[in-house]
Formats: sequence, structure tokens, C-alpha cells
Amino acid sequence: MTSTHEPKASPKVRLIMLACLIPLIVVTIAGLFVLWPSGPDKDLPCGGPTTNSAEGTSDTKVTVTAVDASDCDPGETDPMVRADCTTYTVEANGQEGSLYVTPDAVKAGVDVGDTIKALDFTKSPDRAEMGTDYVFIDFDRNVPMLALAIIYAIVVLLVAGLRGLRALIGLGFAGAVLFVFMLPAMLDGKPPVLVAMVSASLIMVIALYLAHGISTRTSTALFGTVLGIIITGILGAWMTSWANLGIAYSEDGYLLVDTTDLGMTDIIVCAILITGLGVLNDVTITQASAVWELAAAAPEMKPGQLFSRAMRIGRDHIASTVYTITFAYVGSALMTLIIVSAHDQPLFDTFTLGDMSVEVVSILVCSIGLVIAIPLTTGLGVLVVKSGVRPPGRPTGSAAAPGMIAAAPGTIAAADSGMIAAADLTEERPPMPRREARERDQNR
Repeated sequence: MTSTHEPKASPKVRLIMLACLIPLIVVTIAGLFVLWPSGPDKDLPCGGPTTNSAEGTSDTKVTVTAVDASDCDPGETDPMVRADCTTYTVEANGQEGSLYVTPDAVKAGVDVGDTIKALDFTKSPDRAEMGTDYVFIDFDRNVPMLALAIIYAIVVLLVAGLRGLRALIGLGFAGAVLFVFMLPAMLDGKPPVLVAMVSASLIMVIALYLAHGISTRTSTALFGTVLGIIITGILGAWMTSWANLGIAYSEDGYLLVDTTDLGMTDIIVCAILITGLGVLNDVTITQASAVWELAAAAPEMKPGQLFSRAMRIGRDHIASTVYTITFAYVGSALMTLIIVSAHDQPLFDTFTLGDMSVEVVSILVCSIGLVIAIPLTTGLGVLVVKSGVRPPGRPTGSAAAPGMIAAAPGTIAAADSGMIAAADLTEERPPMPRREARERDQNR
């Protein structure tokens, strides 16, 4: 799965890396068995978004067949009023019925032909009290979401080929770890931070080697990611405690804190770890690849030069990835930002209150872990790759030539230029690096 032309680490370094990798895998597997959720599946009060506590109700899909707004006043735009004066007729399982649409959905627009997820009250004793057969839950987005996922997979396969396929398989494995192990284990009362660390380690080991192949290059990226995750976890736990972020500011937070043993501080730290995992995986594999490619292009490069040139790439990656983290959080918190911007209060106070403080801490902690992981991965990569790269051989010309030159320096000044050129041609020289060759050609 790796190229035969890339630099290889020395046998001693490969043995050391294997000695570090085996305990990591053993500890991860042991943690998986110890922390595996053993209790029954936990159901939170109030059910999910498509359930209702009313007797005889169930969720179903309906298709809008008619929309009658004749009872609404002309020009009426208030969604609350339009929700009461508009009649929606739907069809479900070959039978027609009435549908109540919530004001926010009325504002978004519900038209004939739309497929809706709804609560079915046709068999409920509360049907007369509700005054409708079905109640709007949400739009049915199964087809467009599935189509988008297929398009994404096709694009990845076309551009990245077999490696893209392995990456998609790794992504599916990561999702399975999150939904089969991590989330149920947290609900089961297992230590959330330990669960997140074991999950992150398992995802890293499988996803990295599956997508990028089994090699010292991938192992270097793995160790860099592990170091970055440890730093991010320690810093995240310290900062959430110091900044007193253990308060629930959302309905979901209130629900989890009131009905489970989870604390908001633990949830925030786990969220920071999982967020940092994706970013660190990106930068560490890029830095490892940069070190290997530079070493392959210029094997005579000294370790300090190799580290310096690889860090030039790393600095550019730091800048772009910090933007990525920040704008990702801004996009996810856009509605909160819009509401906050409508209030006349200092900007600093805005970013230190409520959910915004959690977002800011997450951004800064992940960014610090990212920035530290890049030089760590680069330095580790340089040590590994230079352990197996032999310096280019010295010129193997006549052994008497240096002595002749030292004994009779005036001879060189009197020698014919053609003879010097011939001596240069016969002298064996180390291979010229690609960069110097390009500069030579440009100067010509």
C-alpha cells in the first residue's frame, strides 16, 4: 500500500515505533471492553422528535394534496394567523385527512405535492380535541439527503480513486464507533472523557491506516495526532473548569443534565476532543507527507533544513486550518450570532456569555492543539525519515589528485582549460537535487 521509492526509516526506528504502537492498540482495545455499555438502552423523557406521549398516536408520512387559504384575509402575512386560517388536505395510506401545519412551517412554505412527516391522530382518543387528523413534524428529506450523499461519494471516488474509497470506509467506521460505542457508553454512565479518548484512539488507528496505508509515514502522523489529542484534552478539561462552562444553556443541555448522570463540562470536553480529532488528522498526515516528499526529492538535505522547509508548509496549513475551525463554528452558531448582534452590548461581553463562550473556548483549544501538533509531527517525521536516508557519497576520483593539487598549486593556474573541463567530466559527483537543477536551467 506504500511506494517502494519513498524514504524508509531504519530498522531500529521501525522497531521503536512498533513498540509504541502495540501498547496504544492494546490499551485502546482494553478500554473498549471495559467501557462498553452494558446497561439497557436509555430512553429520555418526552421521546424523540417524531414521537408523542398521547395515546394511540404514531408517526407516518403524508402527501399534501390541497391547500386552501380562502378563509385568510387578503394580504395576511402573519404565520401564526395563517396557520389557523389555512386548511391543508393530505393523503396517507390511500386515505385523506386534515393536517395542522405549525407557523414556522407555514412561513417556510408547504405546497401541494410535498411529502411531510406527521403525527397520526386518526386512532387517538385525542383526535376530537386536536381537531385534525395529522400534525406537522418536518419535511421528508430522505431522497435529497441520500442523493447528496451519493454525489459526495462519487466525487470522492472520481478524484481520489482507491484511496478515496478507503477513506469513505474509514468514515463509515468512525460513525459506527460514535453511534454504537461512544454515545451509548456516555448515556450508560461511563466516564465521558475516557470514552471519548478511547473512541478517538480507535478511530485514528483504523481510519489512518485504512486511508493512507501501513507505513512509518502513517505511523508518524498517528503519533502526532495522539500527542495533539492529549494536549487538546488536557487543555480543554482545564479551560472548561477554569471558565466555569458547566452550565446548560440550551434545551438539549437541560434535558441531558436533568435526566442523565452527564455533566455539561464532560460533554463540552468530549465535543472538543471529537472536533480536534478531525482537524488534527488533517494537519498531521499532511505534515508527515510533506517531510517524506521533501526527503525523497533532496536526500542530501540536513535534518535542520528538512524541518525548516516542512514547517514552511506547516505554517501555511496552520493559517488556513485556523480559519476553517473558526468559520465552521461561526456557521454552526450563526442564528445565535444574529440574535446577539441585534442587542446593543459590548462585543467582548457577547463572546463571554452563554453558548458563545463554549464556542470560543472550543475554537481556541482546538487551535492550540493544532498549532502544537504541527511542529511535533514535523520534528518526529524528520527524525524517522532521516534515520533511513544515507547521505550521498563523496567524489571517488583519483586519490593522488588532492595531493598533487596541494603539492603544486601553481600547476592548476597553468593547466589548460580543456584539461580542467575533462577532469570535471570524469569526476564522479553526487546527484543534483531537483530544486538546484531547476534553478540551473532557469539561469541558463
